[in-house]
Formats: sequence, C-alpha cells, structure tokens
Amino acid sequence: MDANRKRIRTNIRVLFTANMEDLDSRFRRVSSLIASNDMDSAYLEVERIASISQGDPFVLVKCAALLLTMNRKARSREIAAMALETVSEDEGDRLQLAIALRNLRMTKESLYLIEGLQKTDAVALERAKTLLAMDLFDEALKILESLEGREALLLKSECLSLSGEHEKAIFLASKLTEGSGNYEEMSLFVANLIRAGKVKEAIKVADRFLKSRKNADSLALKSYVMRINGRLKASMNFANQALSADKRHIGAMWNMAICLIEKGRINEAKVLAGAINEVEPGSHLALEILDLCNA
Repeated sequence: MDANRKRIRTNIRVLFTANMEDLDSRFRRVSSLIASNDMDSAYLEVERIASISQGDPFVLVKCAALLLTMNRKARSREIAAMALETVSEDEGDRLQLAIALRNLRMTKESLYLIEGLQKTDAVALERAKTLLAMDLFDEALKILESLEGREALLLKSECLSLSGEHEKAIFLASKLTEGSGNYEEMSLFVANLIRAGKVKEAIKVADRFLKSRKNADSLALKSYVMRINGRLKASMNFANQALSADKRHIGAMWNMAICLIEKGRINEAKVLAGAINEVEPGSHLALEILDLCNA
C-alpha cells in the first residue's frame, strides 16, 4: 500500500511539473507572437491557456495581463474576475492576488480582498498602495503615519508629493535615498523634484548618481530625466545603454517606450510593454504604455 501511494504521489508530481513546463512554454509563445505583432494568434493562445488553467487564479491573472497587452480590455476583466472567484481562502494567496489585481487597475476588487484579511502591517501597507492607486492620498497617508520601515516611508513620500506637499516629500525622499543604488527609489526622488517644478535639480541628482556608479540603474535614471527635459534622442541613448547592461531593466524599457510613443513608433512601444509584462506580469508601467499607445 505504501509503495502504491508513493507511486501515485510521484506520478502527481511529474504531471504537475509537466503541466507547469507546458504553461511556461505557452506563455513564451504568447510573448513571441505579441513581439511579432500577431495579436490574433496570441489571443487564441491565451484563451487556450485560460481553458487549461484548471482555475488557477495566478495563471488566470497572468492571462488577464497579457490580454491588456493586446488591448482586449473587456476580456481581460472577465478573466481577472474568474481569478477572483477561484482564489482559495489562504490569506497569502488572497494578498498576492490583491496585488496582482491592483496592478491590473482593478482597484475596487483589490481593496475588497484586502479588507477581508487580518490587520497586519504588511496588509496595511498594501491597502495604502491600493488607496494611492485610487488617488485617495489622504486616506493612504493616514495608514502610512502608523507604519514603519523603508517601503512605507518611500510610499509616504510619494503620497505627499502627489497631494501637493512637495517640500515634505522632497525632504523625506532625499533622506531615504542617501547612498541609494536603487532605480525605483532614485526615480521617486527625481519624480518628486519634477512635480515640484525643480527639473534642473532633478537633472543634477541624476548626474551625481551616474557619476557615482555607471550601471543599468543610473543610466535608466538619466534616461528618465532627459526625457522629461524633452531631449528624446539623449533619453533613448541612455536607455539603450541601460538595456545593454541589463536587457530586463523595466525602468529603461519604460523610458524607451515613452520616447517611442512621442516619436509615433507605437508598435515598437507595444513590444516593449509586452517585454515589461514578461518580466513583471501585470506591471502598471506596461499598462501605462498601452494606455498611451491606444489614446
């Protein structure tokens, strides 16, 4: 009996692994089809993946993200709703799905999941992120006032900036990014400066960062400030350098895509949105690019 049970468990593991490998292969095929602008074939393949997902909410939400890449918004929401219906009662799974739904801009659905979770600091932080995504800055700040940790403080800085409290936002970001080598953190500091109308100061920050370390993060940040300053050719050059250092750098791909849209090269920008989505399924940056492409 024990040997038989062991054989059954082994067969289940082999079948599960084979199914996951098949899904990975199918998702790679979808990315390839999107890159070649064969959207009809890509759509059919995503529908096949959804049909064999066996109700796995995280496979479904990845399908929903890919459908947005193809500008199939209505079907994307239908698939995402299926993910919401099939998620387990496990709190970790529900939190991860809430994050994924927020990235897909289904903020009400994300908040619905979060409200049903235990009140931990991690859950409170995700609730603040969702409220920020809904432009409810004051409500997000109320939560962040009671939270500690670097991520909460960075989010607080962003909230302050977006709500118009520029000096407080800049001061907090400058303290948090002292000695930072992280693109996300440095781009927040630069964005705070730009929102305050301090573009020249933002350029100086990017220059100092590039001088201190020439890597994908600093090159992508330089690309960002050059684009904001209207220097598209320089921005694309720095983005290319960043991608030569790290071909999966989301910040560099995002900046390059925005430059391409400015130049009217929409299909190339959509390919970059698909590449960002492959690195980070459901990325809000990929969705921002697609919105601009379809405007």
